[in-house]
Amino acid sequence: MLVPMSPASALFLLAESREHPMHVGALELFAPPAAATALDVRDQFVAALERGDVAPLFRKRARRSLTSLGQWGWEQDDAFDIEHHVRTSALPQPGRVLDLLALVSRLHSGLLDRHRPLWELHLIEGLADGRFALYFKAHHALVDGLAA
Repeated sequence: MLVPMSPASALFLLAESREHPMHVGALELFAPPAAATALDVRDQFVAALERGDVAPLFRKRARRSLTSLGQWGWEQDDAFDIEHHVRTSALPQPGRVLDLLALVSRLHSGLLDRHRPLWELHLIEGLADGRFALYFKAHHALVDGLAA
């Protein structure tokens, strides 16, 4: 069932172009917990994915319909694929912060697939000092940039 989208969210979709993407991103750096390694962090990440618990907000996708007279709305994605939205990456050695920023720049430059829920999460491993990063990218139509 198509649920009407707010006018502000619809405007973010209408205003988007390759030259003017309407997504926001957040990069966070973390150190593994005491006595844990990067492999422990990855194992926890994989275990969380296997549970498949994803909030309804992150399962909905934007769609237009004849029944809504072409207006944008939200519908639950019945073919939701967590592996499309959550990915892991490893930095080349020696895992400098510059390498991390270059990777995140590439990840941020692409538009989100409008046929799927409008977000991505990347676990980035391999920083030289043992830290890891999470990069989250979401469309303004789905989440408010400040609130996200």
